[in-house]
Amino acid sequence: MRDAIAYKSPRVRLAIAAMLAVVGSALLNQQAFAQSSDSLYAQARKVAFDEGDYERARALGYRALERSPNYHGIRVFVARTLAWDGMRDSARTELQTVLDRAPDHYEGLKAMIDVESWSERYRSALEYADQGRKHYQDDSHFIEKRAALLRTLNRPQEARAQLDVILSNEFAKAELRRLREAQRRYTASLSYRHDAFRGGRLPWRFGTFTLSRPTPIGSVIGRIQYANRFSTNGLKFGVDAYPSLVSGLYAYLNAGYSSSSIFPRYRLGGSLYKSLPWSMTAEIGARHLNFGGGGTTIYTASLTKYRGRYMYRAGTYLTPGSTGTSASVNAMARRYLSGSQTYVGANASIGSSPTGARADAFEEDFQQTRSWSVSAHAQVAVAQRTVLGISIGYDSEEIVSGTRRRISSTVSVSYEF
Repeated sequence: MRDAIAYKSPRVRLAIAAMLAVVGSALLNQQAFAQSSDSLYAQARKVAFDEGDYERARALGYRALERSPNYHGIRVFVARTLAWDGMRDSARTELQTVLDRAPDHYEGLKAMIDVESWSERYRSALEYADQGRKHYQDDSHFIEKRAALLRTLNRPQEARAQLDVILSNEFAKAELRRLREAQRRYTASLSYRHDAFRGGRLPWRFGTFTLSRPTPIGSVIGRIQYANRFSTNGLKFGVDAYPSLVSGLYAYLNAGYSSSSIFPRYRLGGSLYKSLPWSMTAEIGARHLNFGGGGTTIYTASLTKYRGRYMYRAGTYLTPGSTGTSASVNAMARRYLSGSQTYVGANASIGSSPTGARADAFEEDFQQTRSWSVSAHAQVAVAQRTVLGISIGYDSEEIVSGTRRRISSTVSVSYEF
């Protein structure tokens, strides 16, 4: 009886009510807190995927993270929007925060592999794919990613071994087909160019045959070029190489020789290409041409930007001389339609220094005082192993003997075997 009376006393009832109020308030606050983060996350996803506004989606994501800093799914989402906007260093930082706290976070590992792959940091991406396989041994996603990265790194045998694990998977079958294609050791290309001039000058004709082969350190290309101009035929022989130096850094090397008067007698060239943040690649290099009596050196620099299906490139060519340094600028835009082998694009250049292929051509090109050119090009994969290309351009060059205007058209075909 005394216990019942004590329980019903005002002080006891007040204490119990206060305790229940505190507990209930804490539970309600926690629920509201979680709902608030989830609500902001849902709103951020809607803004990103329905409206395409990644910046506003990130702002909502960061507000959610202020409430739930360990909500890793939101941080991974924010990182992906950063990567989609080209801010891959920032995306990498956010994802590393997730993986430092949860090394086995499934979506975090997937996102980090994507970010490193998009940044062409393939060895780093492979390390995260290995980490994914360590935590999820039977998960086909990490096996597939690892196989694709091994193929990219020119390690086809290891890639095939990975895909044998999931041979029944449709992706694996497709990837094995791509690996077989990658293991085709040669690509042969044949192109023909025709230059028609205003003013009755005889046309010029050019033909090029190349044979390329991948190697563990990069592609090597042998080249034979034919030209007919001023009623004179000539051949030039050359070799190109694209060695990979370290992750994100590769080189271009070239050497050529011709005994014909219509080509440079010797040609040497080289460039360094460096992957940069924001899906960009920078180049700096030089080309040296010797026409028998003396040599000319052209210095080049360029910046290439990839954005979605588009590629943009801006470059400059500088040629020092006794009367000063001549210069030209070149710009190109290209849209990829399906894969890396099918695209359309346009080029434009202006200046007094030879640009692009013209710098590899003829001695009188270095005597021009002003030039400009425009062109359009397209390429399409018409079969599993065959690629066709076409381009047409117009240029005007002021040289010592007058103004030279021409229309150039080129067709090409490549075959892998």
